Amino acid sequence: MNEFHPRTADLPYNKIMKTNNIKSCEPELADTNTAPPPTKLWRTKGFRWSFIIFSLITGILLLINHSGRMIDVNREILSLAKENWEVAQIEDYLVEISVNASGKDVYEVTVVDNKPVLVKLNGKDLHRRHAFDTWTITGMLDTIAIDIEHCERWEAGRAAPGTCDLIIKATFDQEKGIPLKYIRMELGRPSNVGVMDWEITRFEPTR
Repeated sequence: MNEFHPRTADLPYNKIMKTNNIKSCEPELADTNTAPPPTKLWRTKGFRWSFIIFSLITGILLLINHSGRMIDVNREILSLAKENWEVAQIEDYLVEISVNASGKDVYEVTVVDNKPVLVKLNGKDLHRRHAFDTWTITGMLDTIAIDIEHCERWEAGRAAPGTCDLIIKATFDQEKGIPLKYIRMELGRPSNVGVMDWEITRFEPTR
């Protein structure tokens, strides 16, 4: 059971490569005839990078195709969703969210007077307060706002060192502003790609 907390846009990479103790092997290559020709080496690297880029694009498209119509999210779109949610004035509700990250988890949140009173993770009660706030409708909208702010800092060249760029897409309920689906992809070094998505599978006003 993995409890996922999505507010990690500004976290540095989990692993940092250390090369202080690595000895150069260039002198040995110079004394042998086994080094590949420069042209062949360039082609090999080019193919590898092409394959990585193609895999990333394919992964994004597959996620989008399996999640319905999704759009790029910016501050204006999110502001409209928040306004619609406020106008809806739904203060008591039950919401169920399917979350995919390192594994699949299901959160069930009961909200009374706009306050989460009960949260279940995969059918078991949770008692950690941050999980209560994160998976309410307001909490999910706030999470998206944090990711948008990070994207804006990245585009402006003001992202903190060691952080990664993000691709974010979402589907909102046009009337209520509920974030029905959300995809968040972290883009860093080619070997470090993290994808998280959620989908609201159940939403019931209780009053």
